[in-house]
Amino acid sequence: MAEGIQPEHLNDEPLGRVLDKLYDAGLTEIFIRVPLSAADRFGVKMDSFHLDSSSFHVHGYYGTGTDEASAQSGLITITYGYSRDHRPDLKQFILDLMWSGDGDIPLSLTVAHGHEVDSAMFGTLMAHFHKQWQIDALFVADAPLYTEDNLQMIVSFRWVSRVSATLTAAK
Repeated sequence: MAEGIQPEHLNDEPLGRVLDKLYDAGLTEIFIRVPLSAADRFGVKMDSFHLDSSSFHVHGYYGTGTDEASAQSGLITITYGYSRDHRPDLKQFILDLMWSGDGDIPLSLTVAHGHEVDSAMFGTLMAHFHKQWQIDALFVADAPLYTEDNLQMIVSFRWVSRVSATLTAAK
């Protein structure tokens, strides 16, 4: 912390109270209601959904909690992971986002551990989204979706994905 700056200088009590109320109300529930209302109000078609992830690099000190402790507390682990920007020296977290094909309305957001791997999560994210929304639509995702485990999870869904050129079958 910079010289002369005390923790109490960074306290924003009204914002903290609002964030606590949002958390108590259930962020997932709120995040589902808001985009559904917006999509309905503006006539956004819900016939396709797109899934992708982004990594966010962070600077500074972050505790070294274990994945198990983080999972029990509901917190993510900000840690070293696969760096798309070739910066293995920076810690990161991952943001998984599902949005409508029409209007690019964000519909589902998951903040995840810094070492999350897309190919291990895309099927789970789609299955969870499908269960919450109960909408039959086309799912669109990048090559990490195309794994045996993911395809088993989404066997009853309509989906399209790019097959990675590194797979033997694609060659």
